[in-house]
Amino acid sequence: MNKMYALVWNQALACWNVAHEGARRRRKSGARKGMVVAAVSLLGVGAMSSAFALPTGNTHVSGEANILTFNDGKEMSINQKSDKLITNWNDFSVKKGEKVSFHQPTKSSVALNRVVGVNASDIQGQIDANGQVFLVNPNGVVFGQGAQVNVGGLVASTRNISDADFNAGKYNFSGNSTAEIINYGDIIAAQGGNVALLGTNVRNDGVIQAQMGRIALGAGEKFTVNFDGNNLLNLQVEGAAVDALVKNGGLIKADGGQVLMTAKSAGTMLQTVVNNQGTIEANTLRGTAGKITLDGGDMGKVLVGGAMTASAIGTLGNGGVIETKGANTEVQLATRVNTLASNGQTGSWKITSREVKVNPTAASGSDTAYADTLSNNLATTHIELASSAGDVVVGGPITWNSGNQLKLSSKGNIEVNGGLVSSGVKARVEMNADKKIQLNGNVTLTGANSSLGLNHGKDDTYALGQNAKVTLSGAGASFDSNGALYDVIQNTAQLQAVNNNLNGLYVLGTDLKGSGAFKSIGGNSVFSGVFDGLGNTISSFTVTNTGPMVGLFADNLGSISNLKLANMTVNGTTSGTGFSYIGGLVGRNTGTLTNVSATGLRVNANASNTNVVGGLVGLNAGGAIDRASVAVNSSVSGNGYTTSLGGLVGENVKGEAGTARITNSLTNVVIGGYLARNSLGGAGGLVGTNRGGYIADSSSSGSVGNNSFSYVGTNMGGLIGYNQDGTVERSSSSAAVRGNSASNIGGLIGFNANSAVRESSFSGTVNGYGSASAGGLIGYNQDSTLYDVKTSGTVYDTSGTHVGGLVGRNLGGTIDSGEALANVTAGANSNTGGLIGSNYGGSVSHSVARGKVIAGANSNVGGLIGNNDGNLSSVEASGEVRAGTNSFVGGLVGSNGRNQSSVIETATARGAVYGDQYSTIGGLVGQNHGQIFNSLAKGMVSGGYYTRLGGLVGLNMGKVRQSGASGKINANYRNSQTYGGLVGVNYGEMKYNSTSGEASQAPLAGLNAGVIQ
Repeated sequence: MNKMYALVWNQALACWNVAHEGARRRRKSGARKGMVVAAVSLLGVGAMSSAFALPTGNTHVSGEANILTFNDGKEMSINQKSDKLITNWNDFSVKKGEKVSFHQPTKSSVALNRVVGVNASDIQGQIDANGQVFLVNPNGVVFGQGAQVNVGGLVASTRNISDADFNAGKYNFSGNSTAEIINYGDIIAAQGGNVALLGTNVRNDGVIQAQMGRIALGAGEKFTVNFDGNNLLNLQVEGAAVDALVKNGGLIKADGGQVLMTAKSAGTMLQTVVNNQGTIEANTLRGTAGKITLDGGDMGKVLVGGAMTASAIGTLGNGGVIETKGANTEVQLATRVNTLASNGQTGSWKITSREVKVNPTAASGSDTAYADTLSNNLATTHIELASSAGDVVVGGPITWNSGNQLKLSSKGNIEVNGGLVSSGVKARVEMNADKKIQLNGNVTLTGANSSLGLNHGKDDTYALGQNAKVTLSGAGASFDSNGALYDVIQNTAQLQAVNNNLNGLYVLGTDLKGSGAFKSIGGNSVFSGVFDGLGNTISSFTVTNTGPMVGLFADNLGSISNLKLANMTVNGTTSGTGFSYIGGLVGRNTGTLTNVSATGLRVNANASNTNVVGGLVGLNAGGAIDRASVAVNSSVSGNGYTTSLGGLVGENVKGEAGTARITNSLTNVVIGGYLARNSLGGAGGLVGTNRGGYIADSSSSGSVGNNSFSYVGTNMGGLIGYNQDGTVERSSSSAAVRGNSASNIGGLIGFNANSAVRESSFSGTVNGYGSASAGGLIGYNQDSTLYDVKTSGTVYDTSGTHVGGLVGRNLGGTIDSGEALANVTAGANSNTGGLIGSNYGGSVSHSVARGKVIAGANSNVGGLIGNNDGNLSSVEASGEVRAGTNSFVGGLVGSNGRNQSSVIETATARGAVYGDQYSTIGGLVGQNHGQIFNSLAKGMVSGGYYTRLGGLVGLNMGKVRQSGASGKINANYRNSQTYGGLVGVNYGEMKYNSTSGEASQAPLAGLNAGVIQ
């Protein structure tokens, strides 16, 4: 027999008691008439024994209701009369086989059930409600396996809510309970209803459903729950909790609605706060797309696994949105996501982390996502990888065949190191960076109507790595960047059609192999648009033009970037008047060239007028060139009309556009053919002539000049032929440089005038044949500054005039921190030095020469300088020095000064010194007309017949003070030699000097006609 009970106020005990429905009711003092509330016990453990195993031990707070219990105490019916009801329960549990039913005025009515006892709520049976049920229990809530909850809506929380807030519709929950909320059962909300589980630790291993509604699992200290106009729940986590965790290992299903798993932790960023290992579904229903959100807040880690579906398969409508975000989001390898639509647009999956890192497989460690996972899921959803603070770095290959989109969004930089490959129709890759985009891996989109978008910060750039390229080969492919749409070139006709709009925006979508003649783009007009090669290669054309400027582009004022040329021939103009500028890529450049290169390139003057020829650019007039190269079987050849010839640029000159700049560029080119005799021009491995230009962080190899041609009166340099008013920094050459017939030849620069060279070096070979000057770094250095420079190659000219390991001839130049390791070999009648051949009016400091120095007869030869008419301080030479007959030979300087204005101070010579017959030989200086202070000679001094030998100076006609010699005086022909431990012959002044070691075994002077003190 069913029994019916009611709550009756016991005035004596000041509490509500359960009584038969016919018992007289008396309301609590101050309570509203007719107010009835029910309360039940939890888990069978309570402060008072219940007549039935249902919720017991209650206190009425507000609202009206009555209770019916029947079926031998196994069922309870709570009949709510008011729109809102508050009941405090001592226990609230429903055992297996038991049922609690809420009958509420409307589906928006709310019953708040607050447990004030010490037991968790153990729901093993059934709860039904047509409206909203709130269950608040700081001791925890468990929905057991087999539990059935069918409600209009459910909020279960370990956080309390005040009566005033509840009655005012302000659903603010707060507290610090660490108890769990766990669901193993089935929680099903009515259509359009809501389910919210709120606490510190919330877990679902059962089933939660809310068709067209919303499901929220939240972990934190404080929560705010709102209901919108459609009575759908919105959840905000206001306060963080220690060890907050939300986890799903079961099924959460809200088709046509939304699922939210969110947590705010007071722990570290390494702590997992949201973890999905189960299945979440929010599929499109009745045209309404679903949404799934996993949100770990600003501090939490989100672990994404299992399966998430927000698809519209087999129905009308679009796919939904899935968002997984946290301070540290980690997508597990086997994660499956589907947002496909049968009759609409595919939805999207957005993965957000402070920093995003993608690597190939799980073996890479704990990254944001793995390339394999993204590749698999791009078949079923659009994907966006987004950083909330740092960079996005993609290190693994991502491949897909669908038409879905991969979007990369970054608050910092985007760096793609692994390939992105799609063959799908309408596939798209989009990159949005607040700062720069760096593509080091290939991006390949081959499907029809595929597209690539690159959007970077206003003050930043997009850059393509040296070996990377972008392929847009599908029909109808498109490219856009920072809001601008580009034309995609895929064939020769489209390339030549650039002539139709020289101010357009273009990208090269694929490698382009041509044949036969190709007329320079622009003809006699200027290209002022943008041409981005995207790392692709144009090859096999023979480029010609009838105008004065010849190259793939005749004249460039715009921007050309990320382009490769291969196996192309460029021939000079057929016009015979005026000037001609010939380059592999551009005849004349006043714009910008970035990341451009050429291999197997042949650029020929082939013109009967005055011309300038460069591997990539003929004339760079104020333009900017960065990361450019010409290498591998490339050659640049001039003729009798060529004034400047360069492996990269013929002439680099300051122009109306500003200072011409070449940075981060290199060449490995054979520079050959003829060159017109021109003291203001030249041939260089990188640049023929640099006038007022800036060159930095660049290098050259290959060769400059060859034995088949004569270069008379020209300037030949491994890097630059002629450098005037220019600046060269952090650059080098390892080229083989050849020059002859009164030319200036240098390993780095042939002729350097009024310029600055800093932190630069040479390591190749310099071979002269009768050169005017030959130097390991600079042939002729005039009124220029060299700082922190070095050579380690060889310098050879048996008939040259000025030959030096670093500089052949230095006129008025300043050299600070120079080092020459080169071996230097010269012939007769030369000025030859390990560092400088001849120094006239220049100053040298903090510099050393280490190489061996050899010269022929009638020469001035020194371990550091052959002939010095400048000032030297803090210098050293340590290489062996040898000279032929009738020479002036010194361990440091062969001849020093024509007058006493030339000063050597704080100098050291360590190498052995030898001069043949009739030579004047000194351990430090062969002959001295200048001044020497605080200097030392430590090497052995020796010579042939009729020589003058001095441990410090062979012949002194100047001043020597505070200096000393310690090397052996090896006078093997004493009867014909004049020798002294300090000086061979002295006509000048020598004060406060000394000898030591083996030098002290010889007399101070062989002949003294001056002053020795």
